[in-house]
Amino acid sequence: MENQNILLIINPVSGRRKARLMIYSIVNFLSQNGCKTTVFATTKQGDATELVQKYGSSCDRIICCGGDGTLNEIFSGLASADIKIPVGYIPTGTTNDLAHSLGLASNVKRAMHLALHGTARDLDLGTFNNGKYFSYVASFGAFSNVAYETPQWLKNRLGRASYFFYGISEIADIRSNRVKIIADGMEIDGDFVYGSVSNSTVIGGMVKLPEGSIRLDDGKFEVMLIKTPKGPIDLHNIVQGLANQDYSDESVLFFTASQITFIFEGNVPWTIDGEYAGESSKVEIGNMQQRVRVFVEREF
Repeated sequence: MENQNILLIINPVSGRRKARLMIYSIVNFLSQNGCKTTVFATTKQGDATELVQKYGSSCDRIICCGGDGTLNEIFSGLASADIKIPVGYIPTGTTNDLAHSLGLASNVKRAMHLALHGTARDLDLGTFNNGKYFSYVASFGAFSNVAYETPQWLKNRLGRASYFFYGISEIADIRSNRVKIIADGMEIDGDFVYGSVSNSTVIGGMVKLPEGSIRLDDGKFEVMLIKTPKGPIDLHNIVQGLANQDYSDESVLFFTASQITFIFEGNVPWTIDGEYAGESSKVEIGNMQQRVRVFVEREF
């Protein structure tokens, strides 16, 4: 690894500001391994994408120290600049859904080691309408806004549990959406309170998908749609099923697809990788198979 040029991008406010405390340890570790490291700290949304676009082509690898949102920006920079440079991920966010799916260590020192000495694996990347990208999930409806609307002070104080408590407060605002879905040629019409297109085994730190049947590099997304519940008991059964990874309830549709189009009767807000992605009445999602490369410990 000696003489490698490293672009280290740190989000100092991710999670419980863990990244800010780790800067010296990370830089020292890279120096001891003979790396020449250029360090940038993000100050606003979109910074990481711009840094990759500007400096990415001149480095041998990029290391992200932050949450899934920061990693999304780095992947977006790579895709928009049409470059493919391997990325090491030191997860310091609140939920780190993609990190869990990739089998990355929650221990920062172990994650540092993998970022430099791990095995490079290709990962699918999602496209979302006009030039946006997502690394693990695009979603609409119930609780989709929890990740970006939960106050930062609550995330810092309670960590992953903050999403649960904030999500409970949003139950009264769940609304039904009339939507037509076209997925690899298959058409579905109905009323849904939630929909997600994911390349992950964990969504929002709460919904866990069956790990054994999910591959992150196969060119396919996992699509989950939840029909509008008929009442409180129906809603309880749906939530109970999701908690137990049981998708047999007739209100839950679960399938795979590469190209998905959503057509709504009005504008609907969307979330990609835990960040607000705007509102739209039509969303087109595509899969860029094995578009990005990340260092991990095992195959997936």
